[in-house]
Amino acid sequence: MTGLVVAAIVVVIISSALGSVQIARGPDDATRAVVGDLLFFCATAVFVLVGVVSSTAVLYDVVLLATLCGILATAALARMLTRGDR
Repeated sequence: MTGLVVAAIVVVIISSALGSVQIARGPDDATRAVVGDLLFFCATAVFVLVGVVSSTAVLYDVVLLATLCGILATAALARMLTRGDR
C-alpha cells in the first residue's frame, strides 16, 4: 500500500512540475488560471496521500475545506475572466 501511495505522490509531483512549466509558457491568462487550479489541486492531492500514509483524520478535514475554497476560487476566477458574462 505504501509503495502505491509513494508512486501516486511521484505522479502528482511530476504533474506539478509540468504545470509550473506551463505557467511560465502560458499564452494567456485563462491558461495560467487553469494551470494554477491544477497546482492547487495537486497540493491537495499530496495532503490526501500524506493523510493516507500517516492515518490522521485531521488532514481530511483540511482537504475538505481547501477543496471547497478551491472550487469557489475557480468559479470566481472564471467569472472575472469572462468579465461577468454568463
